[in-house]
Amino acid sequence: MAISLSPEIEKYQPLDAPEVLLVLPPLYQTGREPDYNPKEPMGLMYLAASLRSRGKRVEIFDADMEAKNLEQTIQRILEKNPPLVGFSVLQRALPSLEITVNALRERGYVGHITCGGITATLSFPYILERLGDKIDSIVLGEGEKTIVRLAEKILTGQDWRSTPGIAYLKDHTQVVNKSIDSVDIDALPFAARDYLEYCLGKTNYATIMGSRGCYGICNFCSNYSFESFRNGPRWRGRNPISVVDEMQELFETYRVTVFKFNDPNIFGSGLKGRQHVVQICKEIERRKLPFHLMGFCRGNDITEDTNVIGYLKAAGFERLLIGVESSDDEILRKFRKGETITQMEEALDILEREGISVVVGFMIFNPYTTLETLKKDLAFLKKRGYCPTLSKALRVFDGTPIQALLEAEGRLIKQNPFEGYHEYIMPADVAAIYASIKCLFTNCLDRIRAVGQGKIWDIKKAPSFRDRQDFNNLAEAFFGVESFLLENLINWSETGDFNLDKVRETVREVYGMLRVIGKAISVDVDEVVSSQEEVAKEIYTLMKEKPWNTFREEYRWNLD
Repeated sequence: MAISLSPEIEKYQPLDAPEVLLVLPPLYQTGREPDYNPKEPMGLMYLAASLRSRGKRVEIFDADMEAKNLEQTIQRILEKNPPLVGFSVLQRALPSLEITVNALRERGYVGHITCGGITATLSFPYILERLGDKIDSIVLGEGEKTIVRLAEKILTGQDWRSTPGIAYLKDHTQVVNKSIDSVDIDALPFAARDYLEYCLGKTNYATIMGSRGCYGICNFCSNYSFESFRNGPRWRGRNPISVVDEMQELFETYRVTVFKFNDPNIFGSGLKGRQHVVQICKEIERRKLPFHLMGFCRGNDITEDTNVIGYLKAAGFERLLIGVESSDDEILRKFRKGETITQMEEALDILEREGISVVVGFMIFNPYTTLETLKKDLAFLKKRGYCPTLSKALRVFDGTPIQALLEAEGRLIKQNPFEGYHEYIMPADVAAIYASIKCLFTNCLDRIRAVGQGKIWDIKKAPSFRDRQDFNNLAEAFFGVESFLLENLINWSETGDFNLDKVRETVREVYGMLRVIGKAISVDVDEVVSSQEEVAKEIYTLMKEKPWNTFREEYRWNLD
């Protein structure tokens, strides 16, 4: 089925004088490329497409993806000097947002500055309190309708303060305009693909949206809170024909065959939610499109009707990411997962038998972690052969139900989001273990990944998800390093039987494993990581003194 090339997908050229500049600020002050998996900025892509469909001259500037530092970011915005700058805000980027907008105003930028996204929506009171004299407005919730209305008023000299769905500061008072209705996702133009070729060159896949939201009620999920900000169902499926039309257009224009669904969950609830996925799969198969697909779902999406697997496979789904989070049923209950570990393992077993690979979302460090759950989770991951990153802890975002739960438990330590993530009180021994794992990450693993990104991209850039065995092996190697150290840390914490020499010996073995990884990605490990002695002493001190009772997550721009 041949279809015409839509205006949104034509090769985009930067503008000399855009009316609107949509910016994703750098996460890192130094402009270091953030990870080995650059993703198209889907939020900005839909905003740009919506504005362009109304005739606006729009440019997307993903400063994070382009590895720009703060000064380069500020200079680009000043050079473009658009009447409207819109920042997409991640909490991790709030410090860079603050520096950027302050510098823009200090250097004479007089245009309208707005920001939006999940963090801007959930943390808007903090942003207005801190930057309300520099930032004119904040777009709350889904932004496509709001940004179009806001831009039209600003560009025609009208009073923008009456725009529905925004917050702003007036006479030192925060004003929140009534939110508008949900965006009709079927009425949206196809996403603007300004960064597609760049991302294809790194990872060989494009992202696609088949739906928005998730019907789950997990209490740690910021997306759940974001979707609850508006009226209507938390999950909405896009017209399956339109989804496949966009995928085919990308295939015919850019020869894209590998797609990652950006949906928090490709399934909606119940029969209707399953039928939505099935219709997408049937349409792909009917058109005989040679796709390799990956998406996110819950375990019960698979077990409630196993017939759906046949449709997934026929359409090209090779990999599913399932948020398991923990192997402990009590923790799952606390998280409001709505599933037991036995039920989720049933789904994992089914997918493995059917030849669909699984990547698990897992938070081995969370507010309810104990030494026992650490051992239990490690045993589960090793038994099933899953290799998530272990050096990350559950982060508590503004407006999430788990924030209120931890506050009720008397364990929440609130932080201004410009300074760091909310913390929660933990047993000192568990906090020391986490700090030690994080020490390994910041001093070694993250540095190796940073230097070896080019090679990692080459390894990951396979023609399908099935063909990424070399990348899978690399993930296993990183997991092997972290799990080896974690097992030793647990043992030391339980027995107290450790000293600096024992820690040195363990770190020596860790560095031997790191050199093997380095060789695989052409990195001289000893040139980029901290010294063995430095890391050994830091871990020994952390485990001996146990200085904290939280999982500390600072914004360390030059380290994390």
